Amino acid sequence: MVVRRWQPDMAGVVAVVAGGILLLGALEQLEGLHRLLDRLAALGGLRTDYLQMLLKVLGMSYASELAAQTCEDLGEKSLALKVEMAGKLCIFGVVAPMLLELLETIVGLVP
Repeated sequence: MVVRRWQPDMAGVVAVVAGGILLLGALEQLEGLHRLLDRLAALGGLRTDYLQMLLKVLGMSYASELAAQTCEDLGEKSLALKVEMAGKLCIFGVVAPMLLELLETIVGLVP
């Protein structure tokens, strides 16, 4: 906000850099979470594919939300909406195979 007051042109660059730094800091925390989820999957006999998919979806969700909020901060509301939509479509693309497998399992259980 201080930069925006004196150098409005640089405020967008500062916002993008700050968002990137925050996202990189969050990625370090996700690495620990990844190991924890792998351990839980091994204990519960779950497929690690699903847990990796969960982490991908979380990462995509946070990244698209951060990008959309940055666009909105820069006054580009329509671009922010498009970024959110693109993020949702990417998430669906990652989750679609799991949904198909779930549907096939349900159809296989029905006589």
